[in-house]
Amino acid sequence: MLISAAVLGGLLAAQPSRLDFQLMTSPAYQNFADKADALCPTRNLRHLHPADLDGIEEGFMPSMTRRERHRIATLNRGDKGCTGAGASCPAQNTLAAISQAGLLDAFVSFACASAI
Repeated sequence: MLISAAVLGGLLAAQPSRLDFQLMTSPAYQNFADKADALCPTRNLRHLHPADLDGIEEGFMPSMTRRERHRIATLNRGDKGCTGAGASCPAQNTLAAISQAGLLDAFVSFACASAI
């Protein structure tokens, strides 16, 4: 009985702080999450909801130059390759475009400072 309680306690302690988040697993998101964990670990940006990521991306766009926004729009796959409804896939595609444009570090800094 004590062993079961210890195992259960360990499992509960290992759970993310936002139990209802949708795990995003794209390489771009993993890179973003790793950088965010290093820069602002208390923000727990690894556990963002897809709509939160989308909102941060929308907030980030005005901080870029017109040329950077155009480059991201060119690189962004949008809904291409996405099945079903939801914000996860398109938000991760936008994040991949931000990363490919060389703006991931700036985006992580912006996300760390944003109010989600």
